[in-house]
Amino acid sequence: MKKKRIIWILFGFALLFVMIIWVFPFSPFSLKKSIRYGGDQILVDDYKSELKAFKLEYESRLNQQKNEELIQNRTTSNVEYLLKMYELPWLVDNDSITFTQTSLTDMELEVKEAKDILINLAFQEEYSKSTKSYLQSLLRETLSLEKEIEELKHHSSLHSRSTIDRQLRNLHVHFISNFRMLSIFYKEYLSSIKEA
Repeated sequence: MKKKRIIWILFGFALLFVMIIWVFPFSPFSLKKSIRYGGDQILVDDYKSELKAFKLEYESRLNQQKNEELIQNRTTSNVEYLLKMYELPWLVDNDSITFTQTSLTDMELEVKEAKDILINLAFQEEYSKSTKSYLQSLLRETLSLEKEIEELKHHSSLHSRSTIDRQLRNLHVHFISNFRMLSIFYKEYLSSIKEA
């Protein structure tokens, strides 16, 4: 009788442990510490087409700059490095991606590099008033994005699978919004050059 009771208690603890690991994938008890994320296909496809259109326009401008051997235009040159952040696999892949703490750290590093580039542009380049306004908005959005990633990274052990999935979806939309702000900034920059 006591033996059966002990077996049931052990079975209950094992079941509880497995449930905790499943519900809280980044908990200290979890061995794998990962979660699968698949973005909304319509959102991903729309984003990919926007990114492709931007890159076609931008790369022709970059090639023209290289071919004409103009004095390096810092803004155009740096957009190339900013684009790396928007081409992360989880943003453009139609398949599900496995997220780990390392994935979040890599993402955080990309955003920090982009932030540093934007800060350098803000202090080293002369822009029209409207272009500067868009650059400031882009920088604020990037800082907000960095904070959101840090929060997800540092508090994910306390969050359930559904909460982490929702945070990743919000982060995905935030990246897309940030890319659109870059696109607006760069187009405004190009139009201000033509007017000058």
